[in-house]
Amino acid sequence: MMRRRALLAAGTAGLALVLTGCGGDDGRGKRAAAGPRPLTTSEAELMSTVRFLNYQRVRGQIHATVPAAGRTLRLTGRVDWTTHTGYAQVRVPGQPQNILVRWDLRTAYVHPNSNAQLPATPPRSGWQHRPLDPRANPIDAVLLLALSLGTDRPENAQLLRQGGASRLRSERLNNTPVTVIAGPKPPDSGDTAPPAPGTATGSAERRTRYWIDADGRLHRFAALVAGGKWATLDFPHGEAAPIPTVR
Repeated sequence: MMRRRALLAAGTAGLALVLTGCGGDDGRGKRAAAGPRPLTTSEAELMSTVRFLNYQRVRGQIHATVPAAGRTLRLTGRVDWTTHTGYAQVRVPGQPQNILVRWDLRTAYVHPNSNAQLPATPPRSGWQHRPLDPRANPIDAVLLLALSLGTDRPENAQLLRQGGASRLRSERLNNTPVTVIAGPKPPDSGDTAPPAPGTATGSAERRTRYWIDADGRLHRFAALVAGGKWATLDFPHGEAAPIPTVR
């Protein structure tokens, strides 16, 4: 378990290099007129449980849109936050075949797939593998981000506030009331100041966003990846099957 946490921490730190410092809207809703503000104590405590609640759920479904090379890739599958593995299908516009991917914190196993849906049972052979490269490949960044959203203990709420996490707005997502929170600064950003209230381009708003309901469940996550574009990960309700082993 200690080695797994170390790998996850290393992967998460590496992703800080992928997240850009660009501003911009994520295209998923109107900004609150008052602009962002620092988290209250209760909001920070709610956010501190998000990744731990995912870990307690064990697995979850994932639907993601990933901007890459001028196109939008669509990923549909599932992740296991306790084993830090995932299995999904990636649709590439303009390509005759989809791509199956099974991944962990270090490696992506890929396979061409002509089916429209993610196969319940993956092919037995024909898989190719490569190391994940989140700095150069936005899809790899999203694969690692998906795994990073689960951890075996709650986070420190006070550190989230000190790191610049801020409340952006309230809205409804798929008929569920959620609070949209901008995540704290990346570990190596060197920016320790929280955003000024009412500043739409405050430092905390420019990296990651969480759509969280009143119970601390994460419904959506968005991050700026290489190229200054928003990647969005949705986590629908429903059971998720175990992650298969591939060769």
